[in-house]
Amino acid sequence: MKNDYQSADFKKLLDKLQQDSWQLELIISGFAIYGLFVGFEPIEVESLKAVKNNEALGSFFISNTLNSMSILIMLLLTHVVLRGLWIGAIGLRYVSGEIEYKKLNYSEKFTSFLEKKVGSFDQYISRLENICSSLFALAFLMIFFFISSFMVVGVFTLVTHYLEGLESISKGVHTLASWTFNIVYFFCVLLVLIDFLGAGLLKRNKLISKIYFPIYRVFSYITLSFLYRPLVYNFLDQKKARWLGILIVPLYLLFSIFASAYGRSNSNYLVVDQNTSGIYTNKENYEDQLIEETELVRFVSIPSKVIEKPYLPIFIGFNAWMEDAVFENDSTLLPKNDERGYGFRLDRLIAAMGRSSINITSAESLGFQKRYLENFGKIFQFHIDSMVYKSEFGMTANKKDRFGFETYLDIENLPKGKHLLRFIGPDRQPNGEFVTDTLITIPFWYFPENSSGNTKSEIPSSEGVVEQKPSL
Repeated sequence: MKNDYQSADFKKLLDKLQQDSWQLELIISGFAIYGLFVGFEPIEVESLKAVKNNEALGSFFISNTLNSMSILIMLLLTHVVLRGLWIGAIGLRYVSGEIEYKKLNYSEKFTSFLEKKVGSFDQYISRLENICSSLFALAFLMIFFFISSFMVVGVFTLVTHYLEGLESISKGVHTLASWTFNIVYFFCVLLVLIDFLGAGLLKRNKLISKIYFPIYRVFSYITLSFLYRPLVYNFLDQKKARWLGILIVPLYLLFSIFASAYGRSNSNYLVVDQNTSGIYTNKENYEDQLIEETELVRFVSIPSKVIEKPYLPIFIGFNAWMEDAVFENDSTLLPKNDERGYGFRLDRLIAAMGRSSINITSAESLGFQKRYLENFGKIFQFHIDSMVYKSEFGMTANKKDRFGFETYLDIENLPKGKHLLRFIGPDRQPNGEFVTDTLITIPFWYFPENSSGNTKSEIPSSEGVVEQKPSL
């Protein structure tokens, strides 16, 4: 049966659903909060992987997804707490009814103040009801706002990607088309943002609204706002709710920045969680320290701080600038069409179909990969203390699915104790040029496992002098 929104029966149905909606709100909020908490860690892992692999666009989308999830959790938890307070207020009203200020036996000054500021108990319940309903609507409206922001960035990326194809026809045409699109698109996005933050500011002036109307229509499809527009305008006609919806994201970002910057410092010189160096060991460079799913390798890693084997396995995470350095060292490896970036590829399609075991690498491609690794070994080297170690690199993915290179160093003749592993290679400067430098320094301790019975362990004496005691 088709509902007529103008009929009296349909309006009665809506009124009844409106009165009983608090039960559905609590059920949906509970399921949503549980789902958000369960899904937060896997998405956080993907965000960290994108950052480690220098995937700027992927990192942008995933980090914004995490921000949107955090805002949703905050809004829904607040909604559940306030809705619980509302239920408690209704239960208390059933027991004690209205607030009787005269029975409190306060002075006339306080009694008149409380009657004016606090008001009736029914008014308090009504305010709580309005706040809870507005928060619940805002929480799910925020989902559409973040989807809209993703769509805006996604359309820009897609058009920019296809404009790159013009470069094969004419570099001048490509440059002109790219600059024109970038300027026009960012100008339109700026107008839409001003209109959004101003709660329809550009729609009020007669002349400006005529200019803005075509942009509004185009971006209504880009942002998918035609799906949720009635909810937006119904929300914006409430003054307090409107400002809450506009300011919730900026306030969250400001709070996050302030919370991350504020903290207690226990030392004037010692800094916690700094990059690995000759005097500090960060667990992100030692694979046995990466226990949690969100803990990933930072650039270069070795198995442990203490090495007992006569060889040292090393993993180097791949970064796009490494390939640029290889191309600069051997220009014959530079392909005619650079396939780096976002696009459709056959190997990804085959992997998505569950046929990743099929080998589609040609003999010519394998030859290029071998030359690639040979050049990589020429420009990137490992030093232990002051000694240079020749490395033969291979491609791999570590246990956290980070793609990169691996090599093994022979350290059988290395003396026992602390050593510094240095990864040396070309480092990209701000002007785009490469300069050979130490990219990272990782300390480790070498104690061969077969020499434990012949060594002496050191223990401090009561005077602070080191004594030597045979190990058992």
